[in-house]
Amino acid sequence: MNIKPRYRGLRQLTWQSIRVRMIGGLLLVVMPLIGFLLYSNIYAIDVVRNQVASSNKDLLVLYRDQIDAKLKEADDYLIELMIGTDLNELDYALNPEERFFASQRVAANLSSSISRYSVLDGLYVYEPSSDNYYYSFQTRSTYEDRQYIRSHVYETLKAGASPLELNRKKWYVQNHNGQTYLIRLWKMKNGTTVGAWLNARSFQTPLELLSVGNKGAALLIDDGGKAMVNQTFIRDSGVEVQLNPQSYYLTGTSSRYLTVGEHSRLGEFSLYAFIPEETILQHLPTLKTISTLLPFGSVVILIIGLILLRKWLLVPINRLLRAMNRIQQGHVDTQIREYPTSIEFRVMNDTFNSMVGQIKSLRINIYEEQLNKQKAELQHLQLQIKPHFYINALNMIHTLARRNDVRRIEDMSLYMVRYFRYMFQSNLTFVSLKDEIQHIRNYLNIQELRFPSQIVHEIEVPDFLLRTPVPPLVIQTLVENAMKHAISLDEPVRVQVRVEMDESPERGLIIQIQDTGPGFKEGMIDKIAADERIIDEEGEHIGFWNLKQRLRLLYGNRAKVELRNVQPHGAMVELRLPFSPDGGTTV
Repeated sequence: MNIKPRYRGLRQLTWQSIRVRMIGGLLLVVMPLIGFLLYSNIYAIDVVRNQVASSNKDLLVLYRDQIDAKLKEADDYLIELMIGTDLNELDYALNPEERFFASQRVAANLSSSISRYSVLDGLYVYEPSSDNYYYSFQTRSTYEDRQYIRSHVYETLKAGASPLELNRKKWYVQNHNGQTYLIRLWKMKNGTTVGAWLNARSFQTPLELLSVGNKGAALLIDDGGKAMVNQTFIRDSGVEVQLNPQSYYLTGTSSRYLTVGEHSRLGEFSLYAFIPEETILQHLPTLKTISTLLPFGSVVILIIGLILLRKWLLVPINRLLRAMNRIQQGHVDTQIREYPTSIEFRVMNDTFNSMVGQIKSLRINIYEEQLNKQKAELQHLQLQIKPHFYINALNMIHTLARRNDVRRIEDMSLYMVRYFRYMFQSNLTFVSLKDEIQHIRNYLNIQELRFPSQIVHEIEVPDFLLRTPVPPLVIQTLVENAMKHAISLDEPVRVQVRVEMDESPERGLIIQIQDTGPGFKEGMIDKIAADERIIDEEGEHIGFWNLKQRLRLLYGNRAKVELRNVQPHGAMVELRLPFSPDGGTTV
């Protein structure tokens, strides 16, 4: 090894050039740090907005579904009332006495039912042939409310709309004297009208429980973009209502509001939440101050560190280099005088020349040994994945041969040839996603031939991801596990494989395998998450343990495996793989 030119170059470095390099290194460290902190501020604000918007949109969906469920209950009751015998007897009764008792039953039905639907302010039935108007109401409704609803029903029928036109309408919005009502109107063929109504302020109470801050608001908005209650907030804040927003948006004049909305499925209205941006970002100014002071603190720490580095490291190394240079010039009697320094440098002064070559050789040997060990362990883990259905497949071919089913024998043989050809060459570290998906299709086709009409599979993979490298047999292991635990002869099983690209926290793949089987047994998900091997009456199950060990070798801790049961039944496994493997693996 020729080390003389290297040490001559080090000896020629002056203290001035070292200081210049230190300052340049300082700038190279600090400037990216400042840029990163500025970017992190902007990114943090965007992340907070997205999280708050997502959280409030989920709450709006929850409230919307609760409100729609109550409106649906009212619709069901009105439909049941129309097809009941009491209303029909009003129209077809032969004498006044029968009509009287039928009308009493209708009125009693309305009175007893209004208490079951707390969200409604009133129920009504109008019979135009006898001009009888039956109704019941909640105590919170006012006389003016009830009179307006009655007159609105009369005017609507007077307009002459057909039953088909009226029955197609959802719960629609009507405004009167500063009050907003939601009205449902059903018209029968004989002209009899049944319906329900409520004041919008009844819906506003649960929305006030949303965490929108003291200056924010949660409102009901009709399809015209007008607030059904609390119109003063829209006017004072200057917010803009965008109908049917796909995600959040920012609006407002004096203050900015993060706004999300959700439209009702049964009514001509939407639920909106206006969250003040200052409430969302109230803790970010502190982060901004810290981000501003951190670069200056980093500069001070780096300067102190450079001073200490010069005292404890650079000066002792410079003494060692001068002594080595004198030895190279032939002054073999040169000795490094003792200075106050660490014991490490005293030892290095005695053994440095011999240690350099030894350490370098040792590092190369250890690194190669570690690579060989990882290769051997990875191949061992891959070999544990065996086609356990091999015997069953052969039995299937034997059964088909006895039945003389040549076409299915050809299909089965072709699928098995492709399957095992892939298994025999899967000792590669990575394969393309396209090859892995084709292998899964072969596997599922074999299973569909074994269990006809019992298995349905669906695979969704974007074309632009097909060339992505993935570890072989990883997805196949998950699909095989789903088939093993989900298949039964009671009802067909559906297996879905979906692959999509993940953007955060690291770009990669999301692979989901979902089945409609009975799901994971109780406690199995916790054991798999804890990297425990599962042993039950069927023996030892090492599939998930094996999979996680392979992923840990290839990706470190960046690959994730999540298991959960889905409703009403079934299991889902979600696998997250980075695009690039870990830097210290065999790849």
